[in-house]
Amino acid sequence: MKPLNLLLLDCSPRRDYSTSRHLTGQLLPALSAHFGREIRVTRRNLGTEPLPAITAEYAESLLLPAAEAQQRYGAALAASDALIRELEQADLLWISTPVYNFTVPAVLKNWIDLVVRRDVTFIATPGGKVGLLRDRPTFVAVTSGGAMFRDPPVQPDFFRPYLSAVLGIIGLKDVRFSHATGLAFTEVPQSVIEVQATQSLRSGALL
Repeated sequence: MKPLNLLLLDCSPRRDYSTSRHLTGQLLPALSAHFGREIRVTRRNLGTEPLPAITAEYAESLLLPAAEAQQRYGAALAASDALIRELEQADLLWISTPVYNFTVPAVLKNWIDLVVRRDVTFIATPGGKVGLLRDRPTFVAVTSGGAMFRDPPVQPDFFRPYLSAVLGIIGLKDVRFSHATGLAFTEVPQSVIEVQATQSLRSGALL
């Protein structure tokens, strides 16, 4: 059976000390058993190899129809085009990320700004934006030092609503979150992550 292609966006800059990377390591192996197929991973290390910043040319291109934008600003759109092709080729998307200041890290926001493009990954209609990409399972393994994602909330949660909304704009509506939080209040966050990851898998929250 053909393997499934998974695009993994790793958003932490912390290398060996990354809690979100540790959470992903606990959860990701379950995907192969869940889908009954080999998972082939393409990893993009956004945290340690950030994408180029948005340029004036790229910003100007967003105001134009896609064909004209490509003709006038093709060089400025090259990184965006490559990221969109990479996303289109993926059967699954996995985002491994910490929470920064109640929302997504800047490196993930930069990726989002490069793949959310009018007439390329979405179209604007009188009824709102409509995604042009096919939907596919999108898994978000997210860690937080603070007390996020609780009911009743202890801290504001702009992370999940924002990420769900912006991915939905381009057509990715099947977004599943698994989180490990309160890590700043423990001396061994890796152990807490392993416990919370096991609970997530047992409850079926991730899959």
